[in-house]
Amino acid sequence: MCDMTKIRLFGGTIVTLAFLINVGYAIDTLPEYVKPCSRSDPGLNTCIKNSFNYLKPYLKDGLTELGVPSLEPLEIDELIMDNNAGAVRIKARFSSIAALGASNYSVREVRNDIKNLRIDMSLGIPRVEVTGKYDVAGNVLLLPVRSHGNFWAEFLNISAIAKLYGQEKIKNGKTYMYINKLGIDFTMKNARFKVEDKLNTQNILGEAINQFLNQNAKELIQEMRPTASQSIARLLQKILNTAFGKLEMSYWLHD
Repeated sequence: MCDMTKIRLFGGTIVTLAFLINVGYAIDTLPEYVKPCSRSDPGLNTCIKNSFNYLKPYLKDGLTELGVPSLEPLEIDELIMDNNAGAVRIKARFSSIAALGASNYSVREVRNDIKNLRIDMSLGIPRVEVTGKYDVAGNVLLLPVRSHGNFWAEFLNISAIAKLYGQEKIKNGKTYMYINKLGIDFTMKNARFKVEDKLNTQNILGEAINQFLNQNAKELIQEMRPTASQSIARLLQKILNTAFGKLEMSYWLHD
């Protein structure tokens, strides 16, 4: 449960980064954090990767002029997850989420088909810590589960892949990029969780839940990954389209 929330956060961060780095500035003078790339550059993949990584220190405090929130912490009001397949069938609502560590991302590789506005990127984040509130109902391994309260999660050595499918849109005679589809997938080496169940207040039950989460972390992440990836992608697509809709393509991608 917490894994998914975490990853979203993490996932959310990455795609936002990607957008920002390539993104320009809808003003006459480009800001110092934007490193534009050229369509004709034979090293365009490297240019995009370097631009993303150059942006890291600026994203830490956020870019209010672009509507990008601070990444330290990255705050999300609410995330909804609904998983109806496999051994973990639950509906979960996470709220008041705060994630630390997302700005330590590193873009490792980029592949582009810039003619069709297709960009794939892989990146890593060494550690992300997430806190917030949760409300979960459903079944885990055929056992009914109903719980709500506070949660803490730590995710280590996260690897993610983001795939952007865009198209050009003309507004007022100017060209912008619109993301039609965004795909995200992720893996991680390790995760730890702790929940404070406010519904089932017995100490024994609370400890049992925490023990189950930590002993079955890898299995839970694997079960929840498809749903988590879809939820993260929807959130990031909305953020990116809001941002790209304010930035002419010519500012971040030259002919």
